[in-house]
Amino acid sequence: MSEAATCTLASRPDVTVVRICARRNICYEFNTSASGQRNLQIPYLVIVNGEVQNPRRIRTLGNSRKINLVVDAGSKVALYLNSDVHPDHRKNPVYEVTASEHDALIKITEVMGRINHITAVVGVATMRVSNGPDKPPVAHYQARLTGDIWMSVSHRYSESEANALLPEGTSEVVREAVCSIYRGLRVERLRIPLGSETASSTGMLVVHFQRARNAEENIVRVSLLTDVLPRTHPCAFAALFSEARAVGVTEMLVTSTWRPMFGSILHRAGLSLDIASIRNSDGEIKINREGLIEPGRSHNPNITDREKALYEEYKVLDRAAQSAPRDRRKRENANEGEKNGKKKSIAISQDLCANFEKDSPIISQSAKSSTPGIWNQIRLGSATRWSTNKRAKMKLPMTIISI
Repeated sequence: MSEAATCTLASRPDVTVVRICARRNICYEFNTSASGQRNLQIPYLVIVNGEVQNPRRIRTLGNSRKINLVVDAGSKVALYLNSDVHPDHRKNPVYEVTASEHDALIKITEVMGRINHITAVVGVATMRVSNGPDKPPVAHYQARLTGDIWMSVSHRYSESEANALLPEGTSEVVREAVCSIYRGLRVERLRIPLGSETASSTGMLVVHFQRARNAEENIVRVSLLTDVLPRTHPCAFAALFSEARAVGVTEMLVTSTWRPMFGSILHRAGLSLDIASIRNSDGEIKINREGLIEPGRSHNPNITDREKALYEEYKVLDRAAQSAPRDRRKRENANEGEKNGKKKSIAISQDLCANFEKDSPIISQSAKSSTPGIWNQIRLGSATRWSTNKRAKMKLPMTIISI
């Protein structure tokens, strides 16, 4: 950014001329409720005059849904969103605006459907009066966030990128299978040998990929094989294939990989896979978790009412375990204030503190082991979750499978 002011000594020794550069407030405000995720945690970086601000500190859109910054008048401001925040993927800045005579508010609204000719631009400003007396008007801009724009800010991995991202120690069979996805599959099916590289194959793992309906319904032109699958992180496929081969799975149906306008940011950033069914020599398991988090009794034969109750118990205990350190810090701050004779305006329930002292070990242990353990034992009959411990080589955090 340019300097806020410059100073020159005038001909009169008692007068100093100061040239002031006007500053402008720029606010981006997101509305992502159209796809059912009002508080969608979108990663972002701010660009001012072509330079990324705090490039090592990737931020996430919070519950306020706003990105606020102050820049010099005349500055050009834009955003990197979603997987474009990665240092290797910063190629598609969006929603650029030039700070002019007034502060600016850019409202970005997510819209569903296959919409032609919509790009990530802010359009023409409309001047609106600010709240409060004697405040200057604000330039209001309207922009849309469509499926096509989501695709433009979601990195498409090449075969060479996929190969480089796979952890050392990935078997050659799995490596070849993963790389073939980014090389370009011809059909919605992938056959992976179950045998090792040195032994003759004793069978095949057949992976079926379901149509990408969410992408098809919200992107004008999109292909599962060339646009959707290659936008999924290679390590997700590597972990899935490795663990499936290890336990002898012979067939599976992958129902969702990268998708633009449904679910959490993990799918929109290509960091999750959904599996609907798996098969081995003992038979087939249908993995349908729909309704687990919905209130009321279960109408899904794969989810029992007891599992729903245990899941609710797990959420309560997990929230308690996460809030325990904060409660402890509040209590310690309050005690420190009393020792110093200072009044603290922190309202802490004495009963809660007493119960926390007594129960926090139990709460913590229950939330982290007991309840999830019981819950997982029950759901293992209808769902399997794979993960990998080879995250050192991964360039992004990743959830392997979300069910």
